[in-house]
Amino acid sequence: MEYFTVLPMWNYSGKQIEIIDTNSVRVGFIKRTYKSFWDKLLHYLPITISFLETINIDGENNGHQLKIREQSFKSNLLKLKWDIFLEDTATESQFLLEDKTKISTNPHMVYHKNNNEYVFRKDLFNRTCKISVNDEVCATIRVEKKIPLSLKAVVKTNDLTILELLGIYFVISLAY
Repeated sequence: MEYFTVLPMWNYSGKQIEIIDTNSVRVGFIKRTYKSFWDKLLHYLPITISFLETINIDGENNGHQLKIREQSFKSNLLKLKWDIFLEDTATESQFLLEDKTKISTNPHMVYHKNNNEYVFRKDLFNRTCKISVNDEVCATIRVEKKIPLSLKAVVKTNDLTILELLGIYFVISLAY
């Protein structure tokens, strides 16, 4: 299944990012949220302290709700970590996203879900992000156009929802 979206040019925007399928139907949205008014105000200052910046994402799609919350400052001292809350009408699940990047030009994140490790590898040179589990590619996200940043996501399995894929990709693009 293919999906399309356009990321905002300004990273601190709280605007909803629409997710559109191949039939040009709006399937859902993701957006950046802030913990408080003061956290949002901090980003408007000309001198921004990057280690105080938090990345939180909310999203909704066909009765599924996604919340990505950065863990506390203490747990993020060495490597960044996010808690991912996925809710549907009957259940609520919590998963973990870890940053395993060694070189900032080659971002590498691991998403732990249902005893599987989904590896997100973003390649800056060919503008793709490959998502794999057990060395098999289960989805790809490709940058179609640079300005504005238009994305095309191709999902090959039903293990991950489009909300999770684009939400995690948005976290990666905000962090790196």
